[in-house]
Amino acid sequence: MYKNDRLNLILDILKRRKTISMQELQALTFSSNSTLRRDVITLEQDNKVIRKYGQVELVKSKNVEFPYQFRNQEHETEKIAIANMATDFIGDNMALFLDSSSSVSKLIPYLEQKRNLIVVTNGLFTAVALNQYSNVKTFLTGGRLRTGSGSVLGGFALDYLNKFTADIAFISCSSVDGEGIYMSSAEQSNIKQKMQNSAKQTILLCDSSKVGHRNYYKLCELSGISALITDKEPGADLVAQLKANDVELLY
Repeated sequence: MYKNDRLNLILDILKRRKTISMQELQALTFSSNSTLRRDVITLEQDNKVIRKYGQVELVKSKNVEFPYQFRNQEHETEKIAIANMATDFIGDNMALFLDSSSSVSKLIPYLEQKRNLIVVTNGLFTAVALNQYSNVKTFLTGGRLRTGSGSVLGGFALDYLNKFTADIAFISCSSVDGEGIYMSSAEQSNIKQKMQNSAKQTILLCDSSKVGHRNYYKLCELSGISALITDKEPGADLVAQLKANDVELLY
């Protein structure tokens, strides 16, 4: 079994059990003691699990920003479907803000079909992927690269964004409910807010696993976005609040 498959298997087990002994986890994963130990160390370094007293515990996702490689694999089918719907908002000759989220990065393959786009992003992996398209003029913010996240953050990045305006800002979030849109990182929120304030409209891409929850840091009210694109119909409360704030809902 490949390493990523083993890591995902461990996480799937922990999502059901929350806490499990190393001995039992070894039996369920059919791994050697040394292989399991290395895999658990990898997950611990990525803030996915905690090791203590011969047990492994799943880190609660609230208020934790996980590395890009994990975020990019989670709910990938749903994110691709969401990105496909989002392309209907993009026309030729547009300027776009793309945040560094894995959800927004799924838009990239669809941009090849458009002509003469300008994209400004704080996403390192997003900028690298866009580099292959001659129809897209890509601008990457300066600033501090947060380890593992692929995100360029901080004052330099905010100052750089001051130089641009855009037709659309495409952003994602940690969670959304009827009271607003949330993030687990103030630094990430600052970048997204700057993009929102400098764009004619903001479109939120958010898979259904993030709907109906909240984090400690509020990115904005629902009125701060023009549209929410997700993969399933949200609960009645959120639907009603989106309608009250004149936010278009697509799923």
